[in-house]
Amino acid sequence: MTGIIPFPYMHDSSIVSGSTFLRVDRLVANDSGFEKYIHGKKYDSLIFQKAYWINMMELFDGPKILDICDPDWFVHYDHNIIEAGRYVHAITCSSEYLTGLAKIFFPDKIVEHVADRLDFSLFPPIRKEHHGAAWRVVWFGFIHNAFETLHQLIPIIKKYHLNLCIIADKPYTKDDEVLKLNPEYIRYNQDTIYGHLQQADIVLNPRSGRAFFKYKSNNKSIIAWKLGLPVAVTGEDIIRLLDPEERNREVALKQPLLEQEYNIGKSAEQYRRIISTIRNSLVKG
Repeated sequence: MTGIIPFPYMHDSSIVSGSTFLRVDRLVANDSGFEKYIHGKKYDSLIFQKAYWINMMELFDGPKILDICDPDWFVHYDHNIIEAGRYVHAITCSSEYLTGLAKIFFPDKIVEHVADRLDFSLFPPIRKEHHGAAWRVVWFGFIHNAFETLHQLIPIIKKYHLNLCIIADKPYTKDDEVLKLNPEYIRYNQDTIYGHLQQADIVLNPRSGRAFFKYKSNNKSIIAWKLGLPVAVTGEDIIRLLDPEERNREVALKQPLLEQEYNIGKSAEQYRRIISTIRNSLVKG
């Protein structure tokens, strides 16, 4: 049995962590070989999901994996990730950019990209079909990311008289052009988010110029595509996706990729392979 120590375990159990939901909760729910860590229980292997528990890493003798979902060493100086990396056998990362960076920091470790993946059983059985010109666009996520990115799409949203909805942990409060649009606010709830998203025509996923943003995973895009929604990164994307045929075309093109690469079962397969590789190296060592 592999125990997964999730991020909230080391911080605050009430924390709502999107990465923990995708990378731990849904993995555990779909594969009996993995479970959330139970204090005092004996495990064959451990995965530390953004959990920099160095004492446990030192004490545990079996295969150990540190799962990194953000370049935390850039923004959380109390997390000694480099030291934590010394005590594990492998590093897994949620994005390709982050994987490349981790390989620089941990040249002597197994470093592998384990994508954010989806539990398809949670999604509506029918994906959205698009008819008529787009009129409703939606942004979802943690609101501090909207403060940094959403303003760049406002000129196009205003030009085409689109209705903007924001689904987030908190309302949008920054005094800027976004707020002047008086966007509809819906509080983020994992049980209702997919239904709310399907009421929109386009998901907005603008990027920040800050280096930190390039390390983020593509989980918002894959969630949108699974629901039947196209994704606009730029204003030009919004203009193209006003056309319902363009929206349906983008979504249809993404379905084979989702089936092949983004089912949560593939993450279980990857972890099993990594753990097996570690175990074999420990036996040889």
